[in-house]
Amino acid sequence: MNWRERRDNTNVHYLLTTAHHLGVASEICLQTSGLSERGLQAGEGIELWQELAVIRNLVTACPQPGLGLLLGEHYHLTSLGLLGYTMLASNSLADALQVSSRFRALSLSICPVSLVPDTLGLYLSLDERVLPADARATVIERGLAAWLRVFSELLQRPFVPLRIELNLLQPAPEQRYAEYFGCRIDLQAGRNAMLIAEADLHAPLPLANAMTQAACASLCQQLCASVADVHTPLARQVMQLLMSRTGGSMGAAQAARLLGTSERSLHRRLAAEGHAFRLLDARVRCSLAERLLRDTDLQLEAIAQQLGYTEAASFSRAFKRWRGCSPAHWRQRQTTGVLAQVSGATLQI
Repeated sequence: MNWRERRDNTNVHYLLTTAHHLGVASEICLQTSGLSERGLQAGEGIELWQELAVIRNLVTACPQPGLGLLLGEHYHLTSLGLLGYTMLASNSLADALQVSSRFRALSLSICPVSLVPDTLGLYLSLDERVLPADARATVIERGLAAWLRVFSELLQRPFVPLRIELNLLQPAPEQRYAEYFGCRIDLQAGRNAMLIAEADLHAPLPLANAMTQAACASLCQQLCASVADVHTPLARQVMQLLMSRTGGSMGAAQAARLLGTSERSLHRRLAAEGHAFRLLDARVRCSLAERLLRDTDLQLEAIAQQLGYTEAASFSRAFKRWRGCSPAHWRQRQTTGVLAQVSGATLQI
């Protein structure tokens, strides 16, 4: 488990919201985490160890059974951003789960999630072994409760598991779980898991759309790849924001508003991390341009519009700065390369 992995602060935001409702001050939850309310409000990202520190502080301040169920109430598909939309457009729950596994870097999970086939359907299992003992119950409860809400939104109807299995040192009363999940509860199990019925797994999702799912999945892939070597928190957030807002232009002022800060502050903080907004924007546009040139038959005018350019000529000039050749020439080289590979494979047969 990489506890230095970076992500946005959605989970911490929900932790502090729950703490407020329980009468626990944010200062208590954030102590020893290296996080500040001001930084979180400005959209600063976090590392996994920092989220874990906030969880442990909340558990210490409010050690009530079932705390994780309260946390799980905050989660929706929209909490997952682009990944949530990709899952929503999937053909079935099984398909959506595969998408979630494929793009784990975009999920909000703090512990490993595995999918285990069963004669009755599929177990979604959460591995608590990576967690300290005092945080396990809350994290597992939160995870299962969040999945329950996400599955209900995907299916557009209440989702009820076949069984919940728990392996916790200090679980809530069995009745509490039974009322929450509406199914059989096993508190003496050897794992923490939710059993999803075969019928639910393969029921068509009401909002399935193959073209939308493919497009969103491609963007998820690009998003994961684009931020892989960007390690500073604000730069990663900016790139994720730019990647998720395709089909139009987004300037620094708009990005700053969406991140809850001023344009001047955005530029200053990016500079402190060694980045410039215009270069991050160019990197995202170049990545998307290559995908559209390579994987679609769109004309240059349409691609330019997708990337926020008013005319194809402006896009062509920008692409030549990025890659040293025109978009048409770059596309031709990609096509030639593919044909050469196919031809070579044929000759080998």
